[in-house]
Amino acid sequence: MSAAAPSAGPTVCATVDVEDFYEGMAVLGSPVAEARRRRGDGLASLLGELTDEASAPKVTLFVVGRYADQLRGPLADFAAAGHEIASHGPDHGRLPPSGLVDWLRRGRDMLEQVLQAPVRGFRSPRFDVPDAGLASYRAALAEAGYTYVSDSSFLGVASPVAELPVLTWRGVRVGGGSYQRFLPGALVAGAVHRSAQPAVVYYHSYDFDGSLPGLGAVRSAALARQLVARGRIRAEFRRITARFGSRTCADVTS
Repeated sequence: MSAAAPSAGPTVCATVDVEDFYEGMAVLGSPVAEARRRRGDGLASLLGELTDEASAPKVTLFVVGRYADQLRGPLADFAAAGHEIASHGPDHGRLPPSGLVDWLRRGRDMLEQVLQAPVRGFRSPRFDVPDAGLASYRAALAEAGYTYVSDSSFLGVASPVAELPVLTWRGVRVGGGSYQRFLPGALVAGAVHRSAQPAVVYYHSYDFDGSLPGLGAVRSAALARQLVARGRIRAEFRRITARFGSRTCADVTS
């Protein structure tokens, strides 16, 4: 990535959900035969996109806790380079109908044991909100020790934790790489530039490692929706961070 300083403009938080594509498809009821790969390859490739200069973009990784020990080396490398590690839950399943605080706390503890550093932020798998409602969910996050949340909901001043909702434009979640692959780059950049709040954009670790199945493996509409035009996502990440830079979510909310 070019080390040129980004143009002045909005605050951007580039985030990456560190999860397993195949596990996610299974949770959605569309299991896919796994390609041969090493978990963590996507992180090593992503870190190679980011220089170690002071002006380089800083990203937040939302990591599934049960992968933390396997990813000990890559996570340590990101933390040492000034990036942030946050929680994506202890697993990538659905939010539990009971024991939510314990589940939230377990995801944070898994990461803190590996990092030996505090974890402040949370993003739920698939941006889920529990049936108990948004206010109860925000209270559970605070009780579990988080100071901010980044998802697609906004409670407002009543929230006991800071909220960093992902970027939307006319109801479309343009901040997501999976959406950006179908949208004109100028439209996404324009939405970022006009954002009055920190523009949170998000991607996935598997978009940086080349381990996804090819279109020849498509056997269902659900898999096709996940794979079509996915090769654009890495380039969109580069364009956004090169033009606007990026700060970690913790830095923005501190």
